Amino acid sequence: MGSEVLALRYAQAMVEVADEMPGASEAMARDLDAFMALMDRDGRQLGAALESPVFTVEERRAVLEQLLPKLGLHPLTANLIRLVNDKRRFPQLHDIADAFRDLTDERAGRARVTVQTAQALSPELEGEVRTALEKATGKTLILTTEVRPELIGGLVAKIGDKVYDSSLRTRLDQIKQALLRAPIAVA
Repeated sequence: MGSEVLALRYAQAMVEVADEMPGASEAMARDLDAFMALMDRDGRQLGAALESPVFTVEERRAVLEQLLPKLGLHPLTANLIRLVNDKRRFPQLHDIADAFRDLTDERAGRARVTVQTAQALSPELEGEVRTALEKATGKTLILTTEVRPELIGGLVAKIGDKVYDSSLRTRLDQIKQALLRAPIAVA
């Protein structure tokens, strides 16, 4: 079974369980994001240890039993992390967390968008971009911005699998390709 299929199965099961408890889905999504950030912090030491086949399930469980109560996670989140460990699926936890977040966002009518621009957006312009993209998608957006000077101007917005590219870099590349394909007139 592929990692994406496995992650989706875990995520769907957790969404079904969380639906029975008010607010659990949102709490779990936040908890999983925080736990993934913790695993990736400090050079990924914790993540590497929890994913390593060198340590037994029992050794990882001992670490988790010390760590999880200190994090204040929703009980369903803590149980999911324990289950993933017990089933030797820790290397797939990132994919499970991503799939869970995607399902939770979809159910809440949200979408995550990354907007790349050559220069930082002013708060007013960011609001205009958000409004335009929300109108185009019909969803509430969770917007992340990135500065990419190589774009020269314009913006690139990534929403799921869709990419909206109005960057000057892309326009220049398109003109260049058109010029290269154009027949050469000999005078």
